[in-house]
Amino acid sequence: MSSGAIEADKQILQKIFSQDFWFVIPEYQRPYVWQKDNIEELIEDLYYAFEHKEDNEYFLGSLVLKNTNNQNFTEYEVLDGQQRLTTFFMMIAVLRDLLEDEDYKSTMREMIYQKENKLKKIPSRNRITYYIRDNVESFISEFIISDNGTLKKDELLHRAESDNISISNMANGILIINNLLSQKENLEEFVVFLLNKALFIYVSTDNTEDAFRLFTILNDRGIPLTSADILKSTNIGQIQKEELKKYSKIWEEIEAKYGDNFDRFLVFIRNILVKQKANANLLDEFEKNIYEKGKLNKGKDTIDLLSKYDEIYDEIIELENKKLSNEYKNLITIMKIGLQSEDWIPPLMYYYSKFKFNRLDDFLKRLEYKFAGDLVAQESPTTRIENMNKIMREIEKIDISNLNDFINNSDVFDINKRAYREVIDGNIYKRRFNRYLLLKLEYLMTDNTVHLSSYKTISVEHILPQNPSINSQWRNDFTDEEREFWTHKIANLVLISKRKNSKLSNLDYEDKKEKYLNERIDVFKGSKVFIDKNLKWTVDVLQKRQEKLVNMLINNSL
Repeated sequence: MSSGAIEADKQILQKIFSQDFWFVIPEYQRPYVWQKDNIEELIEDLYYAFEHKEDNEYFLGSLVLKNTNNQNFTEYEVLDGQQRLTTFFMMIAVLRDLLEDEDYKSTMREMIYQKENKLKKIPSRNRITYYIRDNVESFISEFIISDNGTLKKDELLHRAESDNISISNMANGILIINNLLSQKENLEEFVVFLLNKALFIYVSTDNTEDAFRLFTILNDRGIPLTSADILKSTNIGQIQKEELKKYSKIWEEIEAKYGDNFDRFLVFIRNILVKQKANANLLDEFEKNIYEKGKLNKGKDTIDLLSKYDEIYDEIIELENKKLSNEYKNLITIMKIGLQSEDWIPPLMYYYSKFKFNRLDDFLKRLEYKFAGDLVAQESPTTRIENMNKIMREIEKIDISNLNDFINNSDVFDINKRAYREVIDGNIYKRRFNRYLLLKLEYLMTDNTVHLSSYKTISVEHILPQNPSINSQWRNDFTDEEREFWTHKIANLVLISKRKNSKLSNLDYEDKKEKYLNERIDVFKGSKVFIDKNLKWTVDVLQKRQEKLVNMLINNSL
């Protein structure tokens, strides 16, 4: 294949499993995950086609391949189709062990394994090689390559309990395939149909970018590759063989830990390194704004940095460092619960990477005040992101000698106080940040002697109800105009951390207090509006409470 050329063709199964095709499942691919339903559906569909449409071709799906340009044999990385390809790899081994005709068995062997021939200098080689999957190759050698390996039922049942996802699913898959095919009649005729009428359509290129573009265009099923998958490939490919397993394991452990949020974690790293608003997708950002600009080297340096920030994330975001103060942990807790964006996380991680615990609590207070202030004052997302980048650029410039001046005096923490006050002094109930403001007040009103536990359910409750009944005491205590003015103000709102009976909402104040306390509904203790037995809910109380709460939020930057 000429460089950059794209090749597309259809090939019957025996051709796919021939000397013309050798496959590798690259390290960025996910494990083998097919379950009983996937395998049963494939085999039953194939057997139905064999019985009723024996002369017709049977389409198995598509393969998206990248030619590795191996000088010794034709080898392809499998970008899409590995689940189905692996299933046929196992199925051929099962058929080898079930069939009695030696010619058939020999053909099956050659399809899955090339036997070593020292005289002809032909090395042994598996049809499919699984890169850096711990013990997968030894499993394949014992149960797929070896004659009668698929008949070792007890051993396979044991391997099906393995913690290794690929091995567990492969072992279970072999058992399922064996059980299904051993019940079928005319297996020899079925194999003839399978090898000569079942076919794949494949598309391949030797250009990595083109290969992944093809994958994106053609993949309409299964789980698509993510930016993380492709970044993993480019970085693992830079590591020497002797350290390949070590660094691949580091990457996979971090990736498994974050799961679907791994791309989000990579965005954090990108933000820390670039400190500017992204103007391209994550892959292009790493390639053009990180690697090409010399901010980081591919391979070990990248994985070491991911590992470093993974540890930092655990320490200061997941709060695993025992040196953290309760004040710090409580503020982080409410930020994680109440803020709709996580753009504040990269500056905090970057600060800690440089200064550790030096004024960490104070920096977090300033960072939270700036981020929440911009959010409430309705700064645009672009402005909010740029303000976080400004903070990181300042952190990059300073050292420990001017850290105090940075935290105490830097204008990067300033907010538009006029706009902020105007919003929080108005009707906030229907604002998306209402819960956060109330959480922040809870934080400010506590003494932080203990770490606030994470809240499973939080609701915002009106004290003066939105729709009090016509005979309610609320109608006597407040005019219609007063109710309209105060109902949705911050002074009239409290947090409830357990689901409550909605019927309680319209109770009179004294009845509501009694119900909440006697029925042990978990009322946040900061405002004490239900705990103070002498408190009456009046316009005067609301006015004083409003002024107090608004000023408390405005004046809490340090």
